[in-house]
Amino acid sequence: MEIKNIKILGELKKAGYKSKSIKDELRDNLIERIKSKTTVFEGVHGYENTVIPEL
Repeated sequence: MEIKNIKILGELKKAGYKSKSIKDELRDNLIERIKSKTTVFEGVHGYENTVIPEL
C-alpha cells in the first residue's frame, strides 16, 4: 500500500513507516534543497551568499 493512500494509524504501522524527529526532517529537507540548488530561505537577503558557503 502506498503511504499516500493510508487513512488510519494501523495501516501506517503495517506499511513499516518510520517517523523522524523534526530536527532530522529539517536537516533532510535542507540537504535536499542544497543539492537541487533551489532557494533555501526565500526572502532572507544574503543567506545564499553568507550562510550556505559555510556549510
